[in-house]
Amino acid sequence: QVRLESSRVLIVQVPAPQSAGGEAARAAMSPLGPIVGEGRVLYRNIMRLHRTKLPGPMRSLGDAYVRREFRLHYKPDVKVAHRQMFMREWGSYVETISSQASVVGKEMSEEQTGKLDVAQKKQLSDLEKTAKSLGSA
Repeated sequence: QVRLESSRVLIVQVPAPQSAGGEAARAAMSPLGPIVGEGRVLYRNIMRLHRTKLPGPMRSLGDAYVRREFRLHYKPDVKVAHRQMFMREWGSYVETISSQASVVGKEMSEEQTGKLDVAQKKQLSDLEKTAKSLGSA
């Protein structure tokens, strides 16, 4: 709300009316969607690392992948245990990237690949093909 008083402008901040899902509505309107708390911090750390450590093609691919993954895992129907595992794995990614002078890939362990379902394995294969095509371009 803005009121003019003589030659000065007085800006009065009026709080938005609170609805039953006020916090959820605010979170959904943010650029990161419903990502809150520790997840928001982790997301920002990853994006910052990508900005400072990854070359252009890797960054655009990585940023899009991170955005998509965080959106998928911060929906209301995701189980808490699954979200905790998600946070732990991305935290490990941050530690790995942070410790490298230059970013190099790392092979997935047998345990990690064993946990992937068919769709995830296909997505990983597609990602690998895209990354290799960007590397040769």
